[in-house]
Formats: sequence, structure tokens, C-alpha cells
Amino acid sequence: MPTRDDHGPVPKQEVVPVHQSDIQPGRLAVLSDPECWDLLRTRPVGRIAWSGLQGVSIIPVNYAVSDDSIVLRTTPYSLLARDSADREVAFEVDDFDVDTHEGWSVLVRGRCRRVHRATERPEPWVTGARVLDLQVEVSSLSGRRILPAAGHPLQSEDEFFTA
Repeated sequence: MPTRDDHGPVPKQEVVPVHQSDIQPGRLAVLSDPECWDLLRTRPVGRIAWSGLQGVSIIPVNYAVSDDSIVLRTTPYSLLARDSADREVAFEVDDFDVDTHEGWSVLVRGRCRRVHRATERPEPWVTGARVLDLQVEVSSLSGRRILPAAGHPLQSEDEFFTA
């Protein structure tokens, strides 16, 4: 037992955590393609990224899933319409709970094309003539989910593998 000079044993001190929460880091799980498509259908807004005249750009957009593609609506004179048509783009959708440190992310990569009246079209959230439909033809799809740390009480394992 450690001692403090000749004044007896060192008193035990309570260990106080220095982090702000008791949440332990979670585990990453890779999502299947069907899980990714299901999750894509649950959110109205995602982010599209492309490399254009002004460098790399990322903007939030509302979208619709149509068959195996993502459909966006924009104005014909927008930076998105000018720089992304007939180019490779990335599209990302996610959802996270900052309190529990759980969530998911889906990344789509593909070629963005102008289309005339896509079958599934999102309703624009902003004013203006959003008459141009852009369709991301998916060439790759990936997703990950942050699961609770081992030993975390789950209500059901299934809740983390369904949308």
C-alpha cells in the first residue's frame, strides 16, 4: 500500500470521469444494399457533392428515390445543373442521435444526368422554377450504421437493422 511519508496510507480518492457523458464508443456495421435503399427512402433531404468550376461543392437537396436512382429538381441555371450534368457525383443521406451516439449513413456514387420528367419527382422545398430533373444513376452504394457499444441494453437487435 502506498504511503505518504510517515503520515500513514494515502487516502483513496473517488475517480471522476472527465468526459461529458457515460456513452461508450459504438461499433460500425456495414449495411446491405437493400438496407441502404430502405434507409434512402426514409429521409427527404440529402447532400450532393460534385467537382466543378468552383472546386468541390456540397449542397443539401430534397430528393426522391426512383427505381435504382436518385432524382433531384433544380433550376436550369443553377451551379448544380451547370456543373454536375453528365459527371460523376456523390450523394449522401444520414441520421444520427447525438445523445446516444447512434446512427447511420448511406453513400451513393454515380453519374448525374438531365432527364425529362422523371417518374418519381420530389416536391421542391424552396421557391422558384425547379423545372430541371437530375437523376443520379447509381454505380456504387454503401452504408454503415453505428451500433451501441457492447453490453449496451438493446430493446431488440432488429431495431438496428431496419429502417
